[in-house]
Amino acid sequence: MLICTLACMAVLVVTLLRPTQTMPVTIIVSGTGYQVNTGSQTVGDVLREFALTLNEGDTVSPMPETVVSEQMVIQVERARAVTVTVDGAAQSIQTVFTNPSDILKRAGVTVGEKDRIVVDGTETEALDLLVWPVPVTTIQIQRAIAVRIEADGRTIVVETTARTVGEALFEAGVTLYLADTVTPGLNDAIVPDQVVRVVRSNPISIVVDGVTLESRTQGSTVMDALIGAGVVLTGLDYAIPDEMSPLVAGMSVRVIRVSEKVEVEQAVIPFETVYQPDNTLALDQKVVIQEGQNGVQQTNIRIRYENGVEVSRGAEESGVARAPINRVVAYGTAIVLRVLDTPEGPKEYWRVLRMYTTSYHPAALGGDNITATGKVLTKGIVGIDPKIIPYGTQVYVPGYGVGVAADTGGPRKFKLWIDLGYDDENWVSWSKYTDVYLLTPVPPNIVYMLPE
Repeated sequence: MLICTLACMAVLVVTLLRPTQTMPVTIIVSGTGYQVNTGSQTVGDVLREFALTLNEGDTVSPMPETVVSEQMVIQVERARAVTVTVDGAAQSIQTVFTNPSDILKRAGVTVGEKDRIVVDGTETEALDLLVWPVPVTTIQIQRAIAVRIEADGRTIVVETTARTVGEALFEAGVTLYLADTVTPGLNDAIVPDQVVRVVRSNPISIVVDGVTLESRTQGSTVMDALIGAGVVLTGLDYAIPDEMSPLVAGMSVRVIRVSEKVEVEQAVIPFETVYQPDNTLALDQKVVIQEGQNGVQQTNIRIRYENGVEVSRGAEESGVARAPINRVVAYGTAIVLRVLDTPEGPKEYWRVLRMYTTSYHPAALGGDNITATGKVLTKGIVGIDPKIIPYGTQVYVPGYGVGVAADTGGPRKFKLWIDLGYDDENWVSWSKYTDVYLLTPVPPNIVYMLPE
């Protein structure tokens, strides 16, 4: 039997009378927005409609019971796991907070002024937690412990996160000397309400290894004082005053630690590349017959240190640890005559060069048509570097024909180049790499080694 109150019936009537309709809303999940249309009545219904489950620590705004309105913005922030460890006890917290101050409040953890705080491996101060710039994943808190230190006729109480008695004394600025007695021992762990007692010895100052030791000795010499303090002179070490000097009350003794080492300085001796002709190789062929290897010049340097400071250095010996090995490259000198079939008929050549090809004509020179050799610039005259191709050499350039080397020009950025001559009326622009054939006869002077 179904029983409904008046209020229930009113809601039922309103629901039945309301026409089914959808409205646009925006859902933002961890910064990513989605535009959707929904017929759901509340924010919680919208989340269920789109299968958005709220996990532990997640937040939604507005609240799930809020009635949906048109153009509503629903924000869902996903919680993430943050580990909070207090004095070794760890707890995992699901939270949407990224700031360590907010996370600690969420975990119910308060931080004392002297507590040790480590956020994501970085030690920090309590005042910095509120302005931490990036989201955190781990927070470690070590609570400060009150320690009472009795030394030099006075008692001080410090709050410390030190793990051992020695660390606590260091943090408190209490200087210990070799003959002092500390109770408990320096390596003993700090416990709550710890009392540390320091009993001083009668002083004599020994400055050694960067610290000043206050010690007492019954001996009569500096050496006795050093032995009583457990200071050992080894090797080249010495004391000021020297070890056999008589001991005077209140004396300050300096121990000079001396060490020497020999450093080996090495310098590279670069190898050279040596070229040698080989008449069994064709012209313009190269063969590496021996790879090069750098040599090593070695010098021994003796360095003397006193109390860690370099006081002298000097070269003891120097020599060639490894001699360089030259790189040997053989280059061909054998001239091989070949024949090229061309539209103008067969051409006998003795060398072919891959050259960057350009072209020029009198108008491009301001009307100057006289070449470097006195010939008139016309088609069939080519400009070259005479140090590579001698004047008078006949060349064949595919697409141009036969030319004679009778002109030159200024420096070019290309090592191997040729400039094809034309008349003004038949000029053709060239700007590319082309195979250039050097025609017979073979000149008496040949540049066997071409520039790289």
